[in-house]
Amino acid sequence: PTNDKFGYLSLETVRTHLEDSVRHGVREYYFTGGEPFMNPGLPAMLGDALSRGFKAMVLTNAMKPMHKMKRALLDLHRLHGHNLTIRVSIDHYGPALHEAERGARTWQPTIDGLVWLASNGFDVHVAGRRFSAESEEAVRRGYGRLFAGLGIAIDARDPGVLVLFPEMDSLADVPEITTACWGILHKSPDSVMCASARMVIKRKDAARPAVVACTLL
Repeated sequence: PTNDKFGYLSLETVRTHLEDSVRHGVREYYFTGGEPFMNPGLPAMLGDALSRGFKAMVLTNAMKPMHKMKRALLDLHRLHGHNLTIRVSIDHYGPALHEAERGARTWQPTIDGLVWLASNGFDVHVAGRRFSAESEEAVRRGYGRLFAGLGIAIDARDPGVLVLFPEMDSLADVPEITTACWGILHKSPDSVMCASARMVIKRKDAARPAVVACTLL
């Protein structure tokens, strides 16, 4: 809440970049933040992308800003079905660690939002984090128990549906990264996100939005 580096994108800006991206063959769009539902223009932006037959994903904490847009979300879901995916950020399958990251009284509103999305037939994914000492298998089992207890059909074993982000520890001593890593890891430069993804951002004091080469920038 104290990060004030970015401003909202306008509907006109998004529409311009959407039209430009179509010419470059883009077919999938992600809306993130901060909390993207804080932007009052988000439903119209999603409608612009989805009405072209493309896929769109919103990364959200599923709290009050999303709840205020339930009617618009239901309309989008009715018109575009599973071309719209909502990815809910739940930092841990237990409320204590989740609230240690998100703040007090954040667990239940997020769970309420997750249940509402699932019960209304949305394509729901979850983003978690690997900041506890548990193995990935243990974390996935924990989320599986959470989803089962809520009666939600989310496959916690599927890494595309439950995305577990690793933590970046600035104090850890890690190996240096060089161009030799491609061969060591048997990966192609074309396979990483930054080879094909671009991100439009509006820095608060900038005269106009910028297109950056990677979402991590």
